[in-house]
Amino acid sequence: MYSARGSSIMQRSVGRRGFLAGGLSGLGLLALAACGGGGGGSSAGGSGGGGGNRSLVVAVPALAPTLDGVVGGGGLSLESFEMNANLQAGLVRNPYIAGKTENTVVQDFNTYVGYVAESYDVSADGLTYTFRLRPGLQSPLGNPITADDVLYSFERKWNTPTYSKTVWQGGFAGPQAISKIDDHTVSFTLTNPGFGLTFLGLLANLQGHIYDSTALKQHATSADPYALDWAKANGGWGLGPYHVTSQTPDQEMILTANPNYAYGAPAIGQVTLRVVGDAGTRASLVASGDVDIAEGTRPTDQARLANNDAVVVPEADPIEYVDLTLVTNKAPFDDERVRKAMSLAVPYDQIMQQIYAGRAVTTVGNVNPNTRNYDVSKVPAPTSDPARAKALLGEAGHDRIAFTLSVSTANQDLMDASVLIQSYAREAGFDITIDQKTAADFSTLRNNAVGQAIIYRNRSQVQTPTYACTIFWKPNNDASNPSRWDDASANRFRAIVDQAQALPDPLSPEAGALWVQAQQILVESSPEIFVCSIQPSQIFRTDVGGFSYRSENAIDFGNITILDA
Repeated sequence: MYSARGSSIMQRSVGRRGFLAGGLSGLGLLALAACGGGGGGSSAGGSGGGGGNRSLVVAVPALAPTLDGVVGGGGLSLESFEMNANLQAGLVRNPYIAGKTENTVVQDFNTYVGYVAESYDVSADGLTYTFRLRPGLQSPLGNPITADDVLYSFERKWNTPTYSKTVWQGGFAGPQAISKIDDHTVSFTLTNPGFGLTFLGLLANLQGHIYDSTALKQHATSADPYALDWAKANGGWGLGPYHVTSQTPDQEMILTANPNYAYGAPAIGQVTLRVVGDAGTRASLVASGDVDIAEGTRPTDQARLANNDAVVVPEADPIEYVDLTLVTNKAPFDDERVRKAMSLAVPYDQIMQQIYAGRAVTTVGNVNPNTRNYDVSKVPAPTSDPARAKALLGEAGHDRIAFTLSVSTANQDLMDASVLIQSYAREAGFDITIDQKTAADFSTLRNNAVGQAIIYRNRSQVQTPTYACTIFWKPNNDASNPSRWDDASANRFRAIVDQAQALPDPLSPEAGALWVQAQQILVESSPEIFVCSIQPSQIFRTDVGGFSYRSENAIDFGNITILDA
């Protein structure tokens, strides 16, 4: 077996062109990514060792409806992503490197370092990953974490009806492919070495969290053997930097630092998430110093505060995009011609200029354009063409199409974008009714695909082409497929993706050509319309350091510090 304790791929500061363009060269470099216990912290101060006597107040648009972000309603909302980032931890994680804005960091998406695991090895054939857990690690409740917790966590995932097991199917069979070597060592066996990079990414994100099995088993019942109901309302069974100690639904939630956190007690001892419904008010509270951080702020407010000496408006190479999803299992978007017409009805430039105040860029498909050996120029860029849209509607037998577009009230920019789309799409033959929903109701609508169209912020939490081309278009009504795209074009798309997944290197020239073909089909069929990629929606006071730009756009409060004047 290869072993490379303490090393990592690309352990350097890189920009957008580097984080995939200079990536892996086959299995050999992937094996060298096996990392030791360091490397997970931040160049901006990070989480290690702080006294924990500082507090932080964050103005948020909404709270997560459940603390068990992977199960039940709300698991795929931004609010739940943030709960996952702070309450949970996986065997590995992406380390942080310096960000574009001073005192901020970004995830290095091609590197994985130890988290709950102290280190890991990859076998020579790329099929076996062996993880050594951190000795003496405990949950916030004081229960020791061992190999049995790893086995239980994946058993729980696989036996939870709403857990998306399909994301693993490209190369991992589930709990039966995990072996306990001793109390602090486990191994995972893959079916395909080309799945290795995505496998690590899944372990590092919400799909791979490790739980305190002792706590969950204590609250299990015959009717609820995995304590799903208890976990939705109670904290402490995750291994992240914080656990929830108080919550008032729809008003406030208090996170308390985990003294047993893998990287040492966080510098911020308490984080108060306070619901402030109006985006402009959230921004003003940061400017006045009444809160430290505001989430879900409007780009127009960010532009207004960009020169305020008391406020930081962070910038990054954006991977989050505005996703206009058309639900394809019912009229009117079961017709590909109608979907394509809608893609031509979207005012892309106007949205980027008027809604995002220049803090957005064009999105072409959903594979990162700087992926090595991937040529994004061969994928059609989004275009506004109302006349062509009306012609396509005519070909589909329609004079005009009326439909409902659902949007969460937690995102003012998306509500504004919906109004702009509604206005411009009339010329193209679409009459849109906007349906504003609470964050919880919107998440349920998205997961169950009961609406006609939705608009929300989306991103690939694992920044590999394998993940980007599989996660959102699973068949069989999977909750991760909000469009329910499952027609002839979807089948052609999946056949090409399957070819790419079968290759040993997902970043090879042969794989790159296949990813292009898949994206061409996706963009032309338009089950999801990629409107634009957007900058971070958070702002914060100038004495806040360690803000992290992450794949799920959540703040890692365990990495935050208060900078001394």
